[in-house]
Amino acid sequence: MIQRRPWHGVEWSLFIVLTGATLLGLLYSCIHIYEQPFRQILLTILVIFFAYGVPFLFWRPQYIHTTAYPLAVLVTGIPLQIYLAWMEQDALLTINCPIMVIGFLTDRKNAWWTAPVFMVGMPTVYFFLLHTDMGVGQLFSFILNAALFFAIGLSLQRVVTSNEKTEKLLGENQRQYHLIHEQNNVLEQYANQIEQLTLVEERNRMARELHDTVGHTFTSVIMGMDAVSYLIEVSPEKAKQKLDVLRNVTRGGLEEVRRSIHQMVPEEGDQRLSQQLSGLANEFALHTGTQIHFTKVSEEFEIPKQTKLSLIRCLQESLTNAKRHGRATSIEIVLTYAEDQISLRIEDDGDGTDQLKVGFGITAMQERISELQGTLQVRSAPGQGTVVHCFIPVKRFPTL
Repeated sequence: MIQRRPWHGVEWSLFIVLTGATLLGLLYSCIHIYEQPFRQILLTILVIFFAYGVPFLFWRPQYIHTTAYPLAVLVTGIPLQIYLAWMEQDALLTINCPIMVIGFLTDRKNAWWTAPVFMVGMPTVYFFLLHTDMGVGQLFSFILNAALFFAIGLSLQRVVTSNEKTEKLLGENQRQYHLIHEQNNVLEQYANQIEQLTLVEERNRMARELHDTVGHTFTSVIMGMDAVSYLIEVSPEKAKQKLDVLRNVTRGGLEEVRRSIHQMVPEEGDQRLSQQLSGLANEFALHTGTQIHFTKVSEEFEIPKQTKLSLIRCLQESLTNAKRHGRATSIEIVLTYAEDQISLRIEDDGDGTDQLKVGFGITAMQERISELQGTLQVRSAPGQGTVVHCFIPVKRFPTL
């Protein structure tokens, strides 16, 4: 298996120990053969450096071959043992440190052969290459010595592997921490945006509610007061009765404003939508002197409260605009229940216009109905009045 990575600090330490042991072995050999011919000394140096240097082809920074290195040590180490035994020199100084490196590089894929070969095989070969007067106890000593160095290398590998796992886990934890921190910042920004959008939406809702309720109530009261100013000279009693009615209308409008402020929908009780719209139209007709005709088409069924509120506000705004801007005298209201939608049509006989200006009221109606996935159509022409048509999709529920 090839690993392309830099050396660990432990591997640099092993390199220093291996080099130091080789130099000591070389010095030891030269001391014992200093009386030999120069050719013999040079050959000893070359053999030792050959056994030392060749394995580094497969164990160096950025290139580590965990199978080829043990094979290189085996190929160069056995000839070195044979040569040193022939020279009657000790080979332990030069062979034990490479065994420690092999133990460091051993993994599950090559442990099946590296462990027996280097812990048992090479010490046994070394034993038989020496003088035969050594006993079996010396063989076990060589095996124990090789096993000790192999175990030291294996232990160092476990320490490095454990440190790598710890560093990897630490890096992953830091990455997760930064990721969580970034996500937390995103969530905080998102929460702030939601808060701002909620505030804007609430302001818009309050503006629509107050515009619809206050505008509708004031229009009714103003029209009623116009009638009172006429009746006060002709029939004071009727004018007084009219003022009592207008007082009740004003109180009702005040309650409507209070409910809007407290984010409440109009009190419905057991009334259906057609009853609420009809009552609203009759009240407006009473105080403004407008002829209003209300019609319900098809069988009525229960719809969500928000849909009811949107249609009520749509009618309030349409009645107010018809009287205030169009000076209408007659208004036709048609509430239609279909299988998958409900529609409200308000048509007046007012002045009409070919330059319809979309003001706050119509914009508020459009926003209300759009929130329910509905549509709003407004048509007007000079002398032909104005038609407001609201469509809101609904899902029909059986009436109990």
